[in-house]
Amino acid sequence: MAAAPTSSTSAPTSSISGFEIVWLEIADEPAAWRAAGFEVDDDGRCVVGTVEHRLVGRTDGIAGITGWGIVRAGDASTHQRSIDGIATTAAGDHRCGPPGVHTAQRGCIDHLVIGTPDTPRTAAALRAEGLGQRGHRDTNSEGEAVDMTFFWAGPVLLELAGPPTPKVGGGPARLRGVAFATDRLDELVDRLGDRVTAPRDAVQAGRRISALTEAAGCTTPVAFMTPHR
Repeated sequence: MAAAPTSSTSAPTSSISGFEIVWLEIADEPAAWRAAGFEVDDDGRCVVGTVEHRLVGRTDGIAGITGWGIVRAGDASTHQRSIDGIATTAAGDHRCGPPGVHTAQRGCIDHLVIGTPDTPRTAAALRAEGLGQRGHRDTNSEGEAVDMTFFWAGPVLLELAGPPTPKVGGGPARLRGVAFATDRLDELVDRLGDRVTAPRDAVQAGRRISALTEAAGCTTPVAFMTPHR
């Protein structure tokens, strides 16, 4: 999570295809996200920026981000499908409610991580949706060899990460984690204590990152980053 692409990733006003993410379905308990500072309503919904996070609770054998809802320009129908194994609801003209609040949150997703055993295959599936590639890296934030490709989906940056050599037939892609931008990272770390890691330098110069630990009680990898300069 949080590696920087090698080409410019300044956020566009809209994606090439009109492809935008309107919700994430997450197998976490709403209470865990409330304890991490997010404003979650009685139905388990938390809106950050333009994306609604639907916290549906934990179920045996199911964890993390289990699917997403998208809208695309010119597609007003609602139906279920898959994008390289990612459970996808084409949400027609759905729009989420007003933005929620995180007590140390600038109000947007910094990036959404997609894990895959075969980056070229999943990248091709995203390009088939009309998304244009916005950068590439061959190492992650720990300096390990990876194959990472970046796409903009509306205002959300997608970080697609897989092994340096594709594992053909290695299974579907999945939504792996989410990073949020915050301009009060130190305040957040002080408040959450052992529920977050100590801040460290991110790959991008001048930025720092911290992540929720197991003590936070979330099955979804969640990170917080200082904003882009």
